[in-house]
Amino acid sequence: MNKIFRKAAAIFTSIAVIFTISSYFPSVEDVNAAVYGVWPAESKYKTITTYFDPARNSSEYASGHNAIDIAAAGGSNIYAAYNGEVVLADWMGDYGNLIIVYHADLGVYTFYAHASQFVAKVGDIVKQGDIIAKVGNTGNSQGNHIHFGVCDSLLGGYPSRIYYDPLSYFVYSDNDPDNSSTELPVENVTPSCGCSEQYAGVYTTKGVVTYLNVRADHNTSSAVVGSIPANAEFKVTMGNGVWAHVEYNGVKGYASMSYMQLKQSQQTQQPQQPQDTKSAMKIEGATAPNGNLDAGKPFNVRGVITSALPIKKITAGVYFRNGEETSQCVEVCMSTQEYDLSEYFDANIVFGVLKEGEYTYKVTAEDSSGKVYYLVTSEFTIGIGKKPVNGDLSGDGSLNVGDAVILQNYLLKRTDDFSKEQYMLSDLNGDGKVDVFDLVELKRAIIDAE
Repeated sequence: MNKIFRKAAAIFTSIAVIFTISSYFPSVEDVNAAVYGVWPAESKYKTITTYFDPARNSSEYASGHNAIDIAAAGGSNIYAAYNGEVVLADWMGDYGNLIIVYHADLGVYTFYAHASQFVAKVGDIVKQGDIIAKVGNTGNSQGNHIHFGVCDSLLGGYPSRIYYDPLSYFVYSDNDPDNSSTELPVENVTPSCGCSEQYAGVYTTKGVVTYLNVRADHNTSSAVVGSIPANAEFKVTMGNGVWAHVEYNGVKGYASMSYMQLKQSQQTQQPQQPQDTKSAMKIEGATAPNGNLDAGKPFNVRGVITSALPIKKITAGVYFRNGEETSQCVEVCMSTQEYDLSEYFDANIVFGVLKEGEYTYKVTAEDSSGKVYYLVTSEFTIGIGKKPVNGDLSGDGSLNVGDAVILQNYLLKRTDDFSKEQYMLSDLNGDGKVDVFDLVELKRAIIDAE
């Protein structure tokens, strides 16, 4: 009889172990059944430069990529992949600007790293397809991209095991989520944009091999709401010489006039640029960063541009000293003779996300004659000469036993007063995490300092 009980006990123990393992490592098929999500980048960005590595689940400290990297232009949209609540939007070390959304009905988090700026904030309830941030190159990043992942828990605000492959967890929509309707609302098509009916007529595409994008506004950064095939005829209701209000196959929106031409029968209607107006442009009240700026501090972009001819395009932003663009570069197309940089550029150029280094701030503009004006050029630095000492958690400029006590209390969860700056300074071994191994390194550094 005892032998039978022992055998039964062994069977139940085996079942319990199997249940525990299967609970801790849920299969992708179980959690991923019919989970439809939205591609987190604009639909034209599908190139994956780094894939998910399942080896990252072997331990919290394992190497390997816990997400996928999607190459995308700096400043382009980042979309919420699924309905949920924003639980973090902050600078998080190597992740740079990191935004995390919790999906209660799935029991998982999606995370989006290296953003140039946040659109959503902590506590926001977002729907799949809502714009939550902008693509950037912040943190430990080698170029503009989205580090997009799925995990089941957070550790100190950071994504934590178990990680899932985003390419198999969701079944993705192939369209930009903010384009639920292919027809632009009538109220959005108004003459208040400065466009004129003198450009109205029937047009065909010019120099287009595949199709001409129809956009939601007069610029290349706005969403694509439709397309016009090569050599197709379409209607233009008004324009400004740079952008036109177009209608094609039931779709209304805006398209670049550089890729369209009037039908031959209507060439005489083509408006001509007045020849008696000379090109001239200036900027007043401009602000420009100079000297050394503190890392993380904001800087307000100001300046009013006036022009004798309609302004065709304005480009403003921050560049590395070698001339390469940072993630904080913005371009706007318009047709107006006056433009206030604070209307759009101030909100979309974020100096606070720039890492320590040397930079150049530039503002250029082009008028309808094609002449380019270099309106502002200013060189500045971020945080040069003010680099904190790794391990100096007390901020007194030296390493001592007090720093070790602060880190030890954090690891033992004896304090909630531990800033993100202290967290970054605590990663002494450079593995992207703060743990007991960093405490060992700190104690060794304190001994060496003494």
